[in-house]
Amino acid sequence: MKTVLLPTDFSTNSKNAVNWALNFYQSEQVKFILIHSYFSPQSGSSAVVSINEILRKQAVEDLIKYKKELIDTFPNNKNEIVCKEVYGDVLHAIKFISEELDNVAVIIGAKGMSAMEEIFIGSNTSEIVKEADAPVFVIPENVVYKEVEKVALAIDFQDNLNANTLNPLKGLLVNKKAVLRVFYIEDEDANIAEEQQNKVIIDLESKLNQNIEVIKINEEDPLSGVQKFIHSHKIDCLVTINRKKSFFESLFHKSFSKQIALHTDTPLLVLHD
Repeated sequence: MKTVLLPTDFSTNSKNAVNWALNFYQSEQVKFILIHSYFSPQSGSSAVVSINEILRKQAVEDLIKYKKELIDTFPNNKNEIVCKEVYGDVLHAIKFISEELDNVAVIIGAKGMSAMEEIFIGSNTSEIVKEADAPVFVIPENVVYKEVEKVALAIDFQDNLNANTLNPLKGLLVNKKAVLRVFYIEDEDANIAEEQQNKVIIDLESKLNQNIEVIKINEEDPLSGVQKFIHSHKIDCLVTINRKKSFFESLFHKSFSKQIALHTDTPLLVLHD
């Protein structure tokens, strides 16, 4: 059974991500874990120990209250919801749980300053996207859930992707009966041979059990090109691959996944290769 980790600080954007998750997995059998982290001053005094216990109890109470809210909001939800309070960094808890279990996904919210302003990733979200071993969904605050029918995958033609990396995408396509669109941002400096491109496409078709047509985006502003692609193809979920050596890294001089999340109002799924 898949375990879905839902970090929450009870903010609007984190609650929106949790709502998205419960809708997304409503037809699948999964286990949800609500994770809330708490901190206290660093000291060895007995007073701080007492404060830690107070904070822990408050975290437990807040989680139980939130769980009840979710049960009331989603009366048809059949999946188990478990509460877990953690002291310290939520990323460490996510990494620990991900290492202990085989089939894990993480769903987190991205903060939005307003409906008209760009989505941006906060520091915690950025670290989770970068460091978590599990697939990570990033849900912009202004996104209202709609069925995922069209999925876009960004590739770079560097190397064949690991089958395990692609399994979450393959499962998404099967479970949602979604259509896949694959795109590549053209870069003259990359100079990728046609033979290499064909090799990657054939491998991708085999691993996803899909016929693949790669659409090339050639824009002076690559992110603008991606945004146009998303809207013109009515994409419901954008998938990117987080790799140590990525063409997109050199193209944008930053994490491609983070840059995309900065500029899109579409849910983002980050896979790790």
